[in-house]
Amino acid sequence: MSRFFEPDPLSRAFENKRPPTLLYITKQQFGGEKRDRPMHSHDSFCELLLVYRGFGSYAIRNHSFPIQEGDILFYNQDESHEVRSVSHTEIGTYCFAYFGLKFESLPANHIIPADSHPVRSSGMQFDFLQQLCECAYQRLDTDAAGKALAQSLALSFLLIAQELDEASFIHPSSEEDVKMADRIRRYLDIHYTEPIALSKVAAAFGCSESYVSHVFKRCIGYSPIQYVIRRRIGLAQTYLTTTDYTATHIATLVGYDNTNYFNTIFTKIVGTSPMRYKKQYLEAMRGKAMP
Repeated sequence: MSRFFEPDPLSRAFENKRPPTLLYITKQQFGGEKRDRPMHSHDSFCELLLVYRGFGSYAIRNHSFPIQEGDILFYNQDESHEVRSVSHTEIGTYCFAYFGLKFESLPANHIIPADSHPVRSSGMQFDFLQQLCECAYQRLDTDAAGKALAQSLALSFLLIAQELDEASFIHPSSEEDVKMADRIRRYLDIHYTEPIALSKVAAAFGCSESYVSHVFKRCIGYSPIQYVIRRRIGLAQTYLTTTDYTATHIATLVGYDNTNYFNTIFTKIVGTSPMRYKKQYLEAMRGKAMP
């Protein structure tokens, strides 16, 4: 029996009849020097990651999920997230960023529902998806035809990933603790660039400092102050890679009056100074972003 190709099948996959735009593809080399990207969020696009080698954890939605080779990580717009290696070297990942995504019944730039599992195994499709990701990554740095192919492969990766079955996950904390941790996180996400202390956070919720610290760390994996620091450094990394702001100006924007202290904290968490991080990031990204 013959099967005929349906005209413009991609338009049927998206609610607005338009496929999303591929913003960039990055490849994190497995075993390289570790460069942490602390807790951060994106307000205009979503990301899809394939772990091609290594082990670590994925912090998102008030939980930290173990990740390993073959896992696909889903990040919806505006969700604070962080990928961490369990060793002193990097996990190997491909990261695809999409803008203008709209699936039926989902908010803009949401790959999966907000209450579904953000980590799924590629299973038997892992080898195929790894080859697909590598081909897309390589073709993005070529001519117009190559960029078009990279865009098509990126859309294929997106559609295949969305159809993967959800993995089971047992919440490590009680429902009450998870709700409280989420309330605290939302508060911190609003105020993390402001002067903040644990006493101020506790007062905002009418709880003791020890309770706030305990419930937040148990659910999120960091103390509230550690979370604030990582959010600040995550925002600083975004400024470094998307603006021409000086380190002094960025320090002020993310909540530090002392530039030297900001540099010290940044270097401790990321493993390199702010300006060196910017130089390394832009060199790695060169030619790997859609125009």
